[in-house]
Amino acid sequence: MWLNFRYALRVLARNPGFTVVAVLSLSLGIGGNIAIFTLINALLLRALPVAHPEQLVQLSLVRRDGKIPFSFPMFREVERGQRVFTGLFGWGNSGGTNVEVHGALELNRVVAVTGKAHSEFGATPLLGRLLTPADCDSNSTNANVAVIGYEFWQRRFGGALDVVGTQIRVEGHPFTIVGVTRKWFTGLSTGEPPEVTVPVTAEPLLTNMPSIETRSMLWLSVFGRLKPGVSIEQARAQLQSFWPDVLLSTVSTQTPGPRRDLFLSMGLEVAPAARGRRSDLRDQFARPLYVLAGIVGLILLVACVNLANLMLARAAARGHEMSVRVAIGATRASLVRQILTESLTLSLAGGLLGLAFAFWGSRLLLLLMTAGNPLIVSLDLSPDFRILAVTICIAVLTGILFGLAPAWRASREDPALMLQQNARGSSRGAGSIGKSLIVVQVALSLVLLLGAGLLVNSFHRLRTIDTGFRTQNVLEIGLNPVPRGYEGINFTSYRRELLAGVARLPGVISVAFSETEIPGAQDYDRDVISPTAEAVTSAHRMAIGVRVSPKFFSTMGIPLLQGRDFTDADDEHQPRFAIVNRSLASRLFQGGDAVGQSVRFSVMPEYQSVQIVGVVDDARVLNLRDATAPALYFCAYQEQVQAGNLIVRTTQSADALATAAGREIDSLGHEYALHTKTIDQVIGQDLVEERVTATLSAFFAGLALMLASIGLYGLMSYAVVRRTREIGIRVAMGAQRGNILWIVLRETLMLALGGIAIGVPAGLVASRLIASMLFGVTASDLPTVVIISALLLVVSLVAGYLPAFRASNIDPIHALRTD
Repeated sequence: MWLNFRYALRVLARNPGFTVVAVLSLSLGIGGNIAIFTLINALLLRALPVAHPEQLVQLSLVRRDGKIPFSFPMFREVERGQRVFTGLFGWGNSGGTNVEVHGALELNRVVAVTGKAHSEFGATPLLGRLLTPADCDSNSTNANVAVIGYEFWQRRFGGALDVVGTQIRVEGHPFTIVGVTRKWFTGLSTGEPPEVTVPVTAEPLLTNMPSIETRSMLWLSVFGRLKPGVSIEQARAQLQSFWPDVLLSTVSTQTPGPRRDLFLSMGLEVAPAARGRRSDLRDQFARPLYVLAGIVGLILLVACVNLANLMLARAAARGHEMSVRVAIGATRASLVRQILTESLTLSLAGGLLGLAFAFWGSRLLLLLMTAGNPLIVSLDLSPDFRILAVTICIAVLTGILFGLAPAWRASREDPALMLQQNARGSSRGAGSIGKSLIVVQVALSLVLLLGAGLLVNSFHRLRTIDTGFRTQNVLEIGLNPVPRGYEGINFTSYRRELLAGVARLPGVISVAFSETEIPGAQDYDRDVISPTAEAVTSAHRMAIGVRVSPKFFSTMGIPLLQGRDFTDADDEHQPRFAIVNRSLASRLFQGGDAVGQSVRFSVMPEYQSVQIVGVVDDARVLNLRDATAPALYFCAYQEQVQAGNLIVRTTQSADALATAAGREIDSLGHEYALHTKTIDQVIGQDLVEERVTATLSAFFAGLALMLASIGLYGLMSYAVVRRTREIGIRVAMGAQRGNILWIVLRETLMLALGGIAIGVPAGLVASRLIASMLFGVTASDLPTVVIISALLLVVSLVAGYLPAFRASNIDPIHALRTD
């Protein structure tokens, strides 16, 4: 093997052009696969970066509507009774919370944990110390301490080494920093590290929870670390043995009959938690990553087919050499080993270079995926044993794959015949294999192009869809309360004052308030709706409820079809009013007038008789992908709606208005502006998954098309060289240049059509795998199939034209003298 490897290096060094093209093709194919796998590994496969993650388990309540977290009293009872864990710890919700550092207020990911959280993780501090059970004691004087994350420390403190002892304010309450976690410590959610961690006793300071002892508040995710030798089945059995007692001792005393029975019927689930708990990043990007993995896998297959063709051409050119080696004693097995060694040498070199491409490629992909995310995203993309093992496996399998065809050819050649034949004759037998490989390559390229075409078409339709409202010159300003900003506030009066102040700013045409982003909140407040005239047992219809202010529809440019808009007089002293969209009106009152009718929404008492005062046209306000989503708009002045968004139609730029509106919001002292975006920017952020998938699939499909065209060009160029004497004879016998040109182009056309004939049905079958990701286009969209097939045919003809042109200009005298 060592001798074969040394000889392979000498052979490849004598052909630098071929070697460079082969290694670059392989590095792109392997690098793309490793880049995608690096993200899949970091986000979906890799266990939490803690000591012995396989010992971690999660405890969850199970009821009819799914799995839910614990209350703190339940956690304490389970902790007291369990005998199977080295420790049990609770992990609160890690939502956006106001954190003030050196007078600057930002929204950060803050989580409240119980005292054993850090110790059960096996975490060690970078600076200072981590939280202990003493910090979480309700009688402790250390309740207002905090541990900050590495990224938070770098971004907001500039990595200052004297940060321990510094005071920050979380929701207006002072906390003293006692430590900094190490880099890549992400807690329980991969990619979403806690920026600030505080004791569980501080949870009421962060939220409106009256006390962590409140039994009806189910908010704490519970995890444990199994003792050595204890299986998860044993842990489940031990916990189940006293679970009914836990429910009885922690049921709320204010919970009446049916709700009490529901509480006492809840089960307990004990599940492995080596990869932590559910992550928003995982939910959003799991499917696109697997789709991209399939795409780059096909890219590598196309590269293998291309290289197999190149290796076949080289094998044909080296046929005389191989025959001489056999004649002087080399076995056919040794020839096969030599060719496979050359292909493995190329693939391993491509794998090494591919690792370098994957290093920056995976980071670029992460930036594309998380662009616009308001909170820190931290994924460890450094290579580990799994990535290195996958790289080696891909490189070895790739080398074997594209080395099989030339190795098989070398083992089949008759050395005596090869020694008697000249170089022209030695090409016989290689053409059919090479042509078959080109047909396969064209077919694979068409599959990739068709998938990419469907995804790009789908994204284009989403991006250019008629939203039902005017997006030009409309800005969205996100609002968030300052610490204790909502205490003792009358939201109706405050919203009126805020809207009036912003409306007076230069360039503002109209302004309104919405509790949700536009577009967004597909399932923000989805519940059952029915006319009050119908019985409660009638067929259920679902609708989405959203609170908006007067002038919302005129600001958004949504036409009012019937009735009236909300007015400033529609406040909490008036009966509950609502405006419905056209789709909901037609579903509730078929053939009738919805205005003046009453509906019941959800089970809350205040929504049991809601009068409809208007009907607006359908718009993609709550769901960009569905214009007919049934929507029920309530007047925000009739409820105590808290944080939301200002929708502003203006003649100014976003930057200019952001400064002026920010000052106006700050002057009232209750909220501050989180961001100012155009509606087009909000839509773009909502489509980040589709944009990333479409962009990358188009890039890789273009790469496949380039590889296919190069392969076709190489095959036809090789065929022209091998047929030089034949073409010279044809020209000498009177063949016109057009005839010679057509001979070569006809062969190119037949190969391309053969690949298209195979690729179209294969592409239609494969496209069903992405059917759920498409919008406005079917998986068998005929225009896309026709356009992609035509594009591939044109590129194939262009690739074959250059060799055909050279063939048509061969000098017959020179050709006849060529041996």
